[in-house]
Amino acid sequence: MNAALRGFESAPGRTRGDPTRSAGLARSDASCPTLVKIAGFESTDYALLRGTLVWIGDDVTLRHPRNLRSRWSPPPIACDAQRLRAGARVCLHLLEALPASGLLHWLKGQTLPFPLDRATPRFDAIRAALERNDLRAFEAGAIRILGLGQGLTPSGDDFVGGICFALRHAPRDAWRADLPAVLTGIRGCAAAATNVISAALLDDLIDGASYGALHELLAALQGKMPPEIAHATQALLRVGATSGADMLAGLLAALLTTPCSDIQAQP
Repeated sequence: MNAALRGFESAPGRTRGDPTRSAGLARSDASCPTLVKIAGFESTDYALLRGTLVWIGDDVTLRHPRNLRSRWSPPPIACDAQRLRAGARVCLHLLEALPASGLLHWLKGQTLPFPLDRATPRFDAIRAALERNDLRAFEAGAIRILGLGQGLTPSGDDFVGGICFALRHAPRDAWRADLPAVLTGIRGCAAAATNVISAALLDDLIDGASYGALHELLAALQGKMPPEIAHATQALLRVGATSGADMLAGLLAALLTTPCSDIQAQP
C-alpha cells in the first residue's frame, strides 16, 4: 500500500484495453507531446505513452519494466518448488528479527492495524484456500480483497499480486489447466475494483514482472542464501509505504503452502 501522497512516484505500471476509457485522459505533457497525463493523477510521475502507462520520474536506478527513462527487464530464472519453499522458510525466520509492516503483521500472526484488522478473515480465507490447494476458493478470496486498503496501491492488490507472482514462477501442477482463466477473471475484476495504476501493477505481477528487488528475492529464495535473502528482503520492504511488505506477504503465503505433491514431483 503506497501512501496517499508519498510513494506515488515509485510504482510504475500500465493500463489494459482502451486507455481513453479505463484511464481517463487529460492534458498532454508540455515537455513531451507524446506523453499524456492521466486524470486524477496529474501530479504524479505517471503518463500514457501510446496507450501504455509508464513511469517518467528522474530516478534512473529504479528497476521496473515501466521505468521509461531507464529501461529494465527482469533476468530469466529457473525455479523449483522445493527450493523456493525452503528459501521462503528462511525468509520467514529472518523476518522475526524485523519490525512488521503492512500485511506482514498478519503473516506473523499479529493483529493487523486498523482498518485492515476488520478484513483479517478475508486474508485467512485465502491462506486456507492455498493450504487446501483449492483454486476456486482462492479465486473467490482474491476477488474479495481487490481494492482493499488505502493509498495508490491498496494492500489487497499488492497481496494478490505477490501470490500471482509466485504462481507464475512456481506453478502448482493441479492448477495448470484452470489457472489462466482464473487470472483473466482477477484482471477483469481489478479493472473495476481498484484504480487504474494499481490494476496495472497487479497486471504486471500476474505476468511475473515487477520491481528488481522482488526478482532478486526470488533468485535468493531459489538459492536458499540467507545473506542474499536478507538483502533483497530489506530492499523490497523499502518499496512504497507498505507495498513491498504486502507483496512479500503474498509471495511467502503462496510459497509456504506449496503442496507436497509439487515438491515430490521435482526431479
